[in-house]
Amino acid sequence: MITLKDIAKRTDVSVTTISRVLNHDDTIAVSPETKRKIFDAAFALGYQLPKKRKLLKNALLIGVADWRIIIGESPNYSIHSLQYYAEIELPNQVITFVQLKKSEVRPVDGIIAFGGLSPEEISALRLSSPHIIFVNNYQENDVYDHILIDLASAMTQAFDYLINVRNYRVIGYIGGKYIGDGYAIGTHRIQQIIDLMMEQELYHSQLVAVGDFTEESGYAMAKQLLDGSPKPEALIIGSDMIAIGVLKALEERNMKVPDDISLVIYRDIQTVELPGGEYAVILSYPEILWQKAIQMILERIHGRTETVQTVIFPHLLREGESN
Repeated sequence: MITLKDIAKRTDVSVTTISRVLNHDDTIAVSPETKRKIFDAAFALGYQLPKKRKLLKNALLIGVADWRIIIGESPNYSIHSLQYYAEIELPNQVITFVQLKKSEVRPVDGIIAFGGLSPEEISALRLSSPHIIFVNNYQENDVYDHILIDLASAMTQAFDYLINVRNYRVIGYIGGKYIGDGYAIGTHRIQQIIDLMMEQELYHSQLVAVGDFTEESGYAMAKQLLDGSPKPEALIIGSDMIAIGVLKALEERNMKVPDDISLVIYRDIQTVELPGGEYAVILSYPEILWQKAIQMILERIHGRTETVQTVIFPHLLREGESN
């Protein structure tokens, strides 16, 4: 059986501190990072507090359909973030989140689904649970609850910052696009950036690079723009995974951010851990997203029938503020 000592070995935190954190002792002074590390270790090891074991008969099992945003062997931030905020917000409710595989039918109490899913994928999810919350799925649908991030606001903030605050005129965009049967990913932000560039008469087709949502694609696209003409003074990066590759390309050329080039990285749902750096970030208040997703799926499970749509407006952290 997993004990507090097992968590202590994994986290290098004392058993006393771990016990107080897991029991939601508000009088203990620990950093948010340490608290998150303790809960993540407890989730990963499958530890349950004695008082939580008594609540297991009323436990809820929530499926997470996130295959559209998890790439390769990347850490699953969706599962860990949902588990963490469920524990913080609802310490007296046992909720377990499990990752659903594409086309898998697995009976669960509810589902939180991320990204653009095809009609066939949605139909398959319905076989697992009638209660589904969609996050960043921009298909027209008035049956299910949706949490949407205002992409237009995100791209406008990034563009305005580079033009009006940093006074750049040669701005490039590096992003990803994926089009499947009945769904698309990345097309909204690409079109928004092109429209903004054209409005300001700053559009150059050679400054817009679109590829896969991978580090390798980001690396290749960055090299393409840096070797081309005109050379960008600043770049807007459409995803954090792509940004990893862009940063690698800049490091190879000994280009410093923001001295040699400025970056604005758009992050809606965190899929990778970005290295530190003097770049700007468009954040979508991830803690609010996780909290709303949990709140909405529990409302559905407990009988709410009205359809709800929540829109989150991103916020720009300027260069240096994101670290």
